[in-house]
Amino acid sequence: MNKYIIVFVGIVFLASCSSNKRVVTSKSPSSKPKTHTTKKPIPSSNDNGVVTPSKDVVVVSANTTNKIIRKALSYKGTKYKYGGTSKSGMDCSGLMFTSFKSGDIVLPRTSIAQSKKGFKVSKSEVRKGDLVFFKTGGKRSINHVGLVVSVDNRDVKFVHSSSSRGVMISSLREGYWSNAFSQIRRIKGRGGVVSTPNKSMNSSTYVVKKGDTLYAIARKYKGVSAVNIMSYNKLSSSSLSPGMILSIPTGVN
Repeated sequence: MNKYIIVFVGIVFLASCSSNKRVVTSKSPSSKPKTHTTKKPIPSSNDNGVVTPSKDVVVVSANTTNKIIRKALSYKGTKYKYGGTSKSGMDCSGLMFTSFKSGDIVLPRTSIAQSKKGFKVSKSEVRKGDLVFFKTGGKRSINHVGLVVSVDNRDVKFVHSSSSRGVMISSLREGYWSNAFSQIRRIKGRGGVVSTPNKSMNSSTYVVKKGDTLYAIARKYKGVSAVNIMSYNKLSSSSLSPGMILSIPTGVN
């Protein structure tokens, strides 16, 4: 009798061990996919988790924008020359190509190709440094481009190379250019704005609002004058555009 009891206990013990082994085996496969999913990298990001910008995205600082504008204005009076890119003569896209190159930005050589860079903005959002495109002479495609140099309420002035008068400044209020207007494009910065403050400076920043002046902005900061702000941002004029980001110097006596 005792022999049968011992055999019965042994069978129960073996069955119990076998059951435990099956439980472990069933859990193992389900745990592997979870580990793999957690470690899977994000394909659209770099090692810091920041989405890598496309090759067309260019960071343009306020200083660079002003430098580009100054370069374009330095050609004022230069005669028109198809395919030209120098003082001896230049066409509209040549003026843009040469001016942006001074800011270490390489644009395509034709106006139609330049119109595919950056991103489109409305007239109400236009800023200095934007590219303005036209379809002149009844053309169905873009064939002319200018660089916005000032925005005063609704009057937008741009420098361009006219086939009749060479490099000059015109206004979007003028009937000819108003009727030929096609679109405005902006070279996009990673922060979403053209004017980007230099983060290495010991400064705070201020986003320009509609109606702001340098003098009104300066009054918001102790010991800061309009001249300080102009000098600190290397502005060539006191005109401001809504959305522009200014670096405000700190510790000015």
